[in-house]
Amino acid sequence: MSPSLTERSDATTLATADLIESCREGSQTAWVALVRRFSPLVWAVARSHRVSRTDCEEVFQQTWLRAYQGLHTLQSPERFAAWLTTCAKRESLKQRERALRYVPVGGPEVFDRPTAPDSGPESAVLSNERRDEVLDALGRLSARDQALLGMLSADEECSYDEVSRRLGVARGSVGPLRARALQRLTKQLAAASAESGTG
Repeated sequence: MSPSLTERSDATTLATADLIESCREGSQTAWVALVRRFSPLVWAVARSHRVSRTDCEEVFQQTWLRAYQGLHTLQSPERFAAWLTTCAKRESLKQRERALRYVPVGGPEVFDRPTAPDSGPESAVLSNERRDEVLDALGRLSARDQALLGMLSADEECSYDEVSRRLGVARGSVGPLRARALQRLTKQLAAASAESGTG
C-alpha cells in the first residue's frame, strides 16, 4: 500500500504514483503538490507551441482540468509525466487553432455593428429575469464558489495568480475549481427552472 499523507507529512517527498493515489482518495494537499511538481512541464510544452502568454494560461488551465478529470482512470500512474505532456500538447494545438479561428478580419468597422433587433424592452425584461435567476442560484452556492466565480466574471477579471492568492489554493487548482463551481451553478439553475415550471 502506498504511504498516505497522514503518514508522510511532506507531500513534496512522495513519489508521483503515491501522490496520484492520494489525489484519488481526495487529498487536496496531494493535488497541490502534484500541480506544483509538474507545472513547469506544462508551461514548457505550451510555450514550445509558440502561443501567446494569454493562450499559455488557457493551455495551462485546460491541461490541469483534463488531468483532474482523467486521474481516476489513469492506468499507469508512473507514466503521469508522459501522459500530462500529451495532454498539454493536445491543448496547445487546440488553443492555436482557436486563436487562428478568431483573428479579426477587416477594419474597425467590423466591430461597429448595429444593435441586435431583439434588444427591445421585452428582451430587457427577460434579460433582467435571467440575471435574477443567476444571482439567486449563485447565492445558494458555497462562499468559496461565490468568491471564485465572482472574481472570474468581474468586469476587471482577476488573474489566476490573484484568485490563487485570495482563496489560498494552488494556481493549477483554479481551473478545476471553476469547472466544478460552474457545474454546481448549472444544477442550481436547472433546479430553479424545474421549480418555476411546476409552480
